[in-house]
Amino acid sequence: MSSRPDPFDLPDWQALHREASLVSQLIGSGATALGRASYGSGFGEYYTAFFGLSIGIERLAKLILISNFAMNNNGALPSQAVVKKFGHNISGLIEKADEIAKSRSIVVKHIGPSEPICAAVIECLGSFADASKGRYANFQAIGNPHFDPRTEPVTKWWNDVIEPILDKHYSGRRAEAGVKDRAKFINALIGDMAFVRHTDENGRLMSDVETASERTGQTKWAQRYGRFYTLAVVRWLACIFSNLVREASYKQGIDNLFGHDEFFSSYMVDDNFLLDRKIWPLT
Repeated sequence: MSSRPDPFDLPDWQALHREASLVSQLIGSGATALGRASYGSGFGEYYTAFFGLSIGIERLAKLILISNFAMNNNGALPSQAVVKKFGHNISGLIEKADEIAKSRSIVVKHIGPSEPICAAVIECLGSFADASKGRYANFQAIGNPHFDPRTEPVTKWWNDVIEPILDKHYSGRRAEAGVKDRAKFINALIGDMAFVRHTDENGRLMSDVETASERTGQTKWAQRYGRFYTLAVVRWLACIFSNLVREASYKQGIDNLFGHDEFFSSYMVDDNFLLDRKIWPLT
């Protein structure tokens, strides 16, 4: 009776292991940057976050599709032609991951793409991945009188993701009252002596201390919950991927899929951990 091969000796296993490591790091760097992004010195962090998250989530979804293909084809991995047909549309890839989960009776007991803010996250990241509308939006705006500023990635993120977050977790609550009171206090203290000239994420000019201070207060909620809902999408995908590779390797004997979910274990945690952890992935 022949023994099963050591996965470390399999070139395809090595390639998938490197890919899983890359994806975990891309998502982690993006989530970390998202928790630092702000209208001030951290504005560039928005773009860092969008790059890492859009690429990482796309590739995590593709790992799910690759795993499912192998499970349907006696362990054979898809050819390059098949992988290319997966495309780059993040929303479409997540829909396929959802179909796979349902077909295999995988139930993720956390919020996922159907939650409205999670859906907005996916749409924004998908838009950013589109070169003309996202990654190169700033170049598209140069010398273009027809450019729609609402499609600029940070503006779109604030309008489509952060505004609903503030409506749900901030507006009309003690947090908002505290931020407004603090902004008024700071304005009374230094408003006459300070010169403010800045723009917020929507491109609107802020020219007084109170307005800038209030935006700073809102930013703390934007960072925390923007990261949370984004990582909720990642957690949902990671749970599906983990279910697939465990069944594939332990029950079907597909050695090329063994252990790759270990890179995503730190994302499969409860809501409080997703909310409070600032540095990703865990080491």
